[in-house]
Amino acid sequence: KFLDIVESINYKKNIILQGPPGVGKSFIAKRIAYSVIGFKDDTKIEMVQFHQSYSYEDFIQGYRPTDDGRFELKNGLFYEFCQRAKRDLTSNYVFIIDEINRGNLSKIFGELMLLIEADKRGPNTSVSLAYGKPNEPKFYIPKNVHLLGTMNTADRSLAMVDYALRRRFTFLNLQPEFKSVEFRQHLLDKGVTKPIIEKIIQRLVVLNDAIIN
Repeated sequence: KFLDIVESINYKKNIILQGPPGVGKSFIAKRIAYSVIGFKDDTKIEMVQFHQSYSYEDFIQGYRPTDDGRFELKNGLFYEFCQRAKRDLTSNYVFIIDEINRGNLSKIFGELMLLIEADKRGPNTSVSLAYGKPNEPKFYIPKNVHLLGTMNTADRSLAMVDYALRRRFTFLNLQPEFKSVEFRQHLLDKGVTKPIIEKIIQRLVVLNDAIIN
């Protein structure tokens, strides 16, 4: 399943891991990023958590107050990340957005809603940014940038994920793995006895079934 996820992000460029709390979405996101890059290198990974106050100015570009009472045009986190990736086109870069559904996505992405599509990457589909000056080069997302979002399916703000964004991302489900061999082995390694392990698994499975029904 892990290899299927990596294949999806390499093909689609944009994926969202969705699932209930505690299944390891944020944990596995970093491991997927390392696999896409080819080795462990945190300099090629950026991570941000969306929230209701997060804006286009934080993500892309906007005016910010300075110490002398003026306003200065500042580049956002994703803008700077793309510039880094452009200077190193032989390497893959992964931008992780935790709790992607908590932000106002149309507002945060702005005109980048078009550019994040896999076939719209590169200078041929560059656009002028909202705060860009007339003589500035247009902005584009390089092909070596991958977007990886995480989404909590128990969160009521799922309704904020509009269809325009849904079409541009592949949604992949992560489920609890209480019955897996790895989970049993993890508990054994922590010193939990086999009878207690079976009782833990049985009760968690019953609990989840009750929640589903």
